[in-house]
Order: sequence, then structure tokens, then C-alpha cells
Amino acid sequence: MLLGLSAWGWIALFRNAPRGRSAALLVVAAICARLWAVTLAPAWSEDVFRFVYEGRVALLRGPMFPFVHAPAEAPFLDLPPELLDAAWLRINHAAIPTLYPPLTQAVLVLGVLLGGLIPLKLALVLAELAACAVVAKISRPAALAMLACPLAISEIAREGHAESLVMLGIAIGAAYWGRPRLSALGFAIAALAKLVGAIPLVLVARAAPRRAWPALILAAAAFAPYALGSSAGLELYAESWRSGDGAFALISAATEAVMGGTWARVGEDTITRDAVARAVVAVVFAALFALRLRKRPGIEDAALVLLLLLLLSPTLHPWYALWLLPFAVLVPRWAPPMLWLIAAAPLLHHPGWLALEDGVWRELPGLLALVHLPAWALLLAIVVRAPRSSRPRRPKIVVRARRSSRPRRPKDGMVAQCLSRPPPSSPSTRDASS
Repeated sequence: MLLGLSAWGWIALFRNAPRGRSAALLVVAAICARLWAVTLAPAWSEDVFRFVYEGRVALLRGPMFPFVHAPAEAPFLDLPPELLDAAWLRINHAAIPTLYPPLTQAVLVLGVLLGGLIPLKLALVLAELAACAVVAKISRPAALAMLACPLAISEIAREGHAESLVMLGIAIGAAYWGRPRLSALGFAIAALAKLVGAIPLVLVARAAPRRAWPALILAAAAFAPYALGSSAGLELYAESWRSGDGAFALISAATEAVMGGTWARVGEDTITRDAVARAVVAVVFAALFALRLRKRPGIEDAALVLLLLLLLSPTLHPWYALWLLPFAVLVPRWAPPMLWLIAAAPLLHHPGWLALEDGVWRELPGLLALVHLPAWALLLAIVVRAPRSSRPRRPKIVVRARRSSRPRRPKDGMVAQCLSRPPPSSPSTRDASS
């Protein structure tokens, strides 16, 4: 509740950015809040315990080890007993290999070298502050809005999520969109932190293909470990992960109504409602993405595509909303639905709150609707108003008389006056008369 109230206060702050001494106090308070949150134990997510384990085994057995072996295999791989500690026991989904690309793995190793959990969280906070510094070069009020975001303080400084690395890459890509080579490099950094960064990178490559190819080669390194090691984690995530969804729930319900149940037989194969719904969402998103690729994409297209990805996805964890934060403060057109999603994202933690009371993990449809419906409404309102507001006004045509060397034809009254006047005398005549 406190986090939700602070989120609405953050939106008010976003509309009226402080200046001068107030801005300096805000910066100090935001940094102090992060330093305090770093010392707290994670409350709603156990991803950071996987981070610590993967950093340790990558440092001990090489960078490919987390991509090949799941944490559950550790007792059978002759690992040192000290690695199988309390943090290892708290790893969620321990039966699958890592989902995190090379840049995230490198930061995990750095955190282990610096001393463990708190240094790792500090490194992630520094990445977030670097993202704010990048945005500050474009707009200081926008950077203050990023710095004051309560969701960033909670999910990065306290929970230890690696979204700060994605934010840094997206901030570079969005802030330097007019410089395609640097923008593509930023989105490649985001892809090396989480694969979602590849989506805006494709848009930059479509807008400036000759300048984006080095970044495309760099981003390909994000996918290489899964091809060389194991992609079981990515496949399981794509096929069965579901949490905090909105539009996907409606598509899933419609699919069940059409199929007449949660599964159906097609020849010798069995298809499930969930698989069909995921295929429908994939086709819809691919079609919307292709529409943005038909013309030369701009920064508004990149922001919209990322927003649609989260609204259509079967998985929307609260920390995913931080991907939108650099776009929300730099792209005014799509800011309203993005700001709502960022502010309301803490409500997606409610299954954890309920599980603390009765031990049952369940999602309340009313709270999911409170997160998704206003975001969709704001998005559709912008789309509906766009044709009228973006239609160019027809300029007024003003016809001006053109000067001509030919004498203007006098009116009839002027003709009579001219005929009644004596002709002017020449200079020679005046001299002769004198």
C-alpha cells in the first residue's frame, strides 16, 4: 500500500519537476533511499539468489556453466560444498538453466568478486544511476523523474533485479535516437542484459541499416550461449510462464470457449488452450511489429512496440515495467499508459502478499484489471485522438500582387484627368523659354 501511494505521488512529481535546491534535495533523498534499500533482504522475489549462485559457478567453472547446467544439478557436479548454501536452497525454478544473457552474467561475476549480495545490488544500482545520467544530458526533469521512481528503488535496490542494465541500454538508445550508430549500440547493450532489447534494436536497424550492423553483430552474442549451451530455460519460459497477464487472459478465455475446453485433439496431436492463446498473441504482436517496420520507424514506434509487448504478454512481472521508464520520460506521446503501468506495477505483487497469509498463490482478477484496463484505455484514447490531432491544418492561401514592369492601366476617371493636363515640357524646352 505504501509503495502504491508513493507511486501516485511520483506521477504528481513527474508533472511538476522540482528545480534548484528542491531538485538537489530530491537527488540526495533518492540516493539515500537506494543505499538503505540495498541493505534490506529481498521481499517478493528470489531471483537474486540465482544471481549469486550463477555468479559463483561462472567464476569457478567458466561462463558457459550456467547455460549448460541447472542449479538442481549442482550436487552431482562435484561443486564445492560451500556453494550449496542457503542462497542455493532458495533458488526458484532450480530445474532449468539460466535465462540471463552474457552482460548480466558478467555483472553477476563482478558482484561475487566484490563480495556477494550487497556489492551485487550496489553494482545494479550504479547501472541505474548511469541510465539517469544519460537521460539528464537530454532532459534534467526527465532524469529526476527516473531517479524518484519508487518502483526502481524497490525492484533494483531491494529485490536486486537486473532491469537496471536493460534501463541503461534503453536510455542510451532512446536518448541518442538521432544518432543511429550510438542508439543501436545502446539497444544492443540492453539485449545483452535481457533479450527484449533486441526488439527496439531491429527498429533502429530498419531506420538506418548501414549504421546499425555493428550493433546487430554485438547483439548476436546475446543469443550465442543459448545455441551453444541449452535453451531449455527460454523454451520453458515461452511455453508455460504466466503471471500478471491482462489481455492474454481474455484471449485464453476466448480460446477455451472456441475449443470447448482446455485441450483438444487434432489428429494424433493434443493442443492446449494455453498453447493456442500464446500462438494468437505471437501472431498479433508480430503483425503490429511488422506494421511499424513498413515505414522508417521513429522513437515513438520503439516505445509503442515495447509497451504492446508488455500489455499482450502472458508474463508481466512488476519489474518488467521498468523497461518502459526511459521511454516514459523521453517520449511524451505514449507517456500516460506507460506511467500508469509503472505506477500500478507494485499491485502485481499481490499473490505474494496473499501467500503470506494462507500459503496459497493466487491472482485476483480485479487487481489485474486495475493494472491493465487503464493502461489500455489511455493507449486507445491516444490512438483515437491521433488522426485529428496529427492531421495537418490546411494553410490559408494569401494571393499577393506581383510587381510588374508594365504600367498599370488607369481607370476611366483617371484617364479623363490625364487628358485634361498639359503635357510635361522637356528639359530643352524649359531652357529655351528661359
